[in-house]
Amino acid sequence: MAGNKTADLMEVLVNSTGAFIYVIDMQNYEILYANARSIEEFGDIVGKVCYEVLQKDQESPCLFCPIEKSENHSCSLGKRNIDWENQNTINGRYYLMNDSIVPWIDNKIAKIQVGIDITEQKKIQNLLIEEKNSALAAFEILLDSTIEGLIINDENKICKRVNKVAPNLLGYSPEEMLGEKILKFVAAESYDLVEKVIQNNNQKPYEAVLLRKDGSIFPALVRGQDLILSGEKIRVSAILDITEIKSYEQEILKLAHYDLLTSLPNRVLLKEYIQRAIKRSNRTGEYHALLFIDLDNFKSVNDTEGHNVGDMVLVETARRIENCIRENDVVARLGGDEFVVLIDACETNREIVIDSVRTITQKILNALGEPYLIENYNFRITASIGIKLFSNDELSIDELMKYADSAMYNAKAEGRNTFRFYNPKLQKMMENKVYLINSLRKAIEENSMSLHYQTQVSGGADQKIVGVEALIRWDHPSEGFISPSRFIPLAEESGLIVPLGEWILEKSIQQIQVWNKQEAKSNWRLSINVSSKQFEEPTFIATLQKVLKKYRVNAQKIKLELTEGVLIKNVKETLNKLYILKDIGFSLSIDDFGTGYSSLSYLKQLPIDELKIDQSFIRDLMVDPNDEIIVKTIISIAQQFGLEVIGEGVEKQEQYEKLLQLGCNNFQGYLFSKPMAAELL
Repeated sequence: MAGNKTADLMEVLVNSTGAFIYVIDMQNYEILYANARSIEEFGDIVGKVCYEVLQKDQESPCLFCPIEKSENHSCSLGKRNIDWENQNTINGRYYLMNDSIVPWIDNKIAKIQVGIDITEQKKIQNLLIEEKNSALAAFEILLDSTIEGLIINDENKICKRVNKVAPNLLGYSPEEMLGEKILKFVAAESYDLVEKVIQNNNQKPYEAVLLRKDGSIFPALVRGQDLILSGEKIRVSAILDITEIKSYEQEILKLAHYDLLTSLPNRVLLKEYIQRAIKRSNRTGEYHALLFIDLDNFKSVNDTEGHNVGDMVLVETARRIENCIRENDVVARLGGDEFVVLIDACETNREIVIDSVRTITQKILNALGEPYLIENYNFRITASIGIKLFSNDELSIDELMKYADSAMYNAKAEGRNTFRFYNPKLQKMMENKVYLINSLRKAIEENSMSLHYQTQVSGGADQKIVGVEALIRWDHPSEGFISPSRFIPLAEESGLIVPLGEWILEKSIQQIQVWNKQEAKSNWRLSINVSSKQFEEPTFIATLQKVLKKYRVNAQKIKLELTEGVLIKNVKETLNKLYILKDIGFSLSIDDFGTGYSSLSYLKQLPIDELKIDQSFIRDLMVDPNDEIIVKTIISIAQQFGLEVIGEGVEKQEQYEKLLQLGCNNFQGYLFSKPMAAELL
C-alpha cells in the first residue's frame, strides 16, 4: 500500500515539472512510459515507436540524437545531462532535451528523455542573432563610409583587416595590405616617430608622413588604440589624409602674418620681428630703429581716382620702401597707408646709428617723392616718418610702436614730407591730449558738462535784454575748469563735436521751455553755436526738429550761429539747408564775421539775419584805426543788406559807446554780464 502511495507521489511530481518526460526502449525504440505533459504535447504515444510518433515522416532512429550516435548503448549507462536542442518536425517548436541511459525493468536498457519547450527563447535568440548580423553589416558600412583609412593589426603590428578607404589612400589593393607590417606604409622621415608611438596602448592623434605604393608621400593625421576582441589583442589605426588641410594651414598662416595686398609682413608678424630685435638688443646692446611711415593726403587718391588705383599706389609704395632698405631690415604694412620699417643697425654707438637711420629715412622719402605713373595718372605723394630708436630700453612692443607713431604725427605737424625722431616732451603733450579727449567723451556720455548763458542787450538807455547765447562749460573732476578754447578744438579734431553739439541743442532748447513759462524771459531769443561738422551731418535738420517737437518749442525762439567756414563749403547744399532752416523758423547769424572768408558774393545769397562782429576787432577798437575801419565796414555791410549786427566781447564803456556811435545796435560782453548758470539770470 505504501509502495502505491510512493508511486502516486512520484507521478504527481513528474507531471508537475512542466517538462515532458518519456522512456524509450533502446532495443526497439518503443516508448515504455510518458508523463501527462508528453501525452498533452504528442498524444497517446506509450507502446509506439518513438521516431514514428515524435517526428514527422521518420522511418529510422533519429540520427541527431546524441546517444543514438553511440554504437554501444550499454557503454552509456549512467550518463546524465547530455543536453541537446531540436526543432520538432511535427509542430515546429524548439525543445531542449536532456538524455540519460538507465537500466529498466526486465533487464532492458532505456533512455529517459526530459524536454522543455524553448521556442520563445529560441525566437529571442534568433532575433538577437539577426540584430547582431545587422549590426555587423552596419558596422562594415560604417567602416567603409568613414573618411579615415582604418587598419586593424594584430599584437605584432601585422595588418589583418582594412576598410575600403585605407587601400585607396595608400595605393594598394586590400589583399596587398593584408599580412604586411604597419610600418611598411610609413615614410622614412616619420619612421622613428611612428615606431615609437605605436608602442602606446592608446595614442593621441599626431601628424606623420605616410608612404604610398608608388613611392609618393602625403601628410596624415594618425591615431590608434589597442583593443581586446574575442580574446585577441588587436590595434586599430586610423589615418586621415591632411594634404588639403596643410595647404589651408599655409594659406591661413599667410593670411595671419602677411598683408594680402602687398605681401608684406602684417602687424602680427612685425611684432614677432620686433620681439626678436628687443631680445637681441638686450643681449648685445646694439641699436634697432622703428620707422613709422604714413603717406600724406593719401585719402585724396582714393576719393578722386578710386580704391583700385589707391591699391596700386600702395603696392608701388611697398616696392619702393623695400628697395631702400637692407637685407637684414624688415618692412611691414599695418593697414591703410601705414607702413613700418624695422632697421637692424648692428651698431652700439648711438650717434653712428642716428646718422645711418637718417640716411635710410631720407632715401625712403626721396623714393616716395618720385612720380607715381599708374593707369595714365601721374601722382606725386609724400610721406611723414616717425622714428624711435631702442636698445636696452625695457619698452614693450606696443610702447615702441606708440612712440614711433607719435613721432610720425610730429612730422606731419611740422609740414609733412619729413621725418622726426621721438621726442618725450611732445609725447607727453600728445598723451595729455588723448587723456583730455577720453575725458571729454566720458563727460558727454555721463551728462556731466553744463551750459552757461551770456546776455545780449540792445543799445540805448535801458539796455534791454534781447537774448542770450548758450556757452558750454566743463568743470573736470581732477583738472578743474577747462576753457572752451582748449577743449572745443579737441572736440572738432576727434569728431566729438557732433555728440557735444547735439547735447548742447538738447539742453538749451529744454531751457527755452523753462523760460517760456517766465514772463520776464519769455521773449528772449537763444543763440546756439553750430560747428561745421555738426552742420554737415545728414541728420542735423531732423535732429533739430525732433528736439523742438520733444520740448514743444517754437523755432523762432532760436538763433543758429554759423561760422563763415561752414558757409563756403558745398555752397549749393549749404544754401539748401539754410533755406530749410529759415522755412522752419530759425534765425541765422554769421559768427566771428570778418575773420574768415568775408565776401559780398556769397553774403548776398545767404538767407541770414545777423552779422556778429568778432571780439578780436573790438578789443583794440579804441587804439587801432584799422580795427575801427573793419568794424565800420561790417556795420555798413549789415545795414546795406538789412541785417542786424551784434558786437561781442564788449568789456569797456568806451567800446560800447564807440560801437553805438558806428551804428551797432546789439551788444554782448563782460560790460553787461558774464556767462552764468540759467538760475542766476
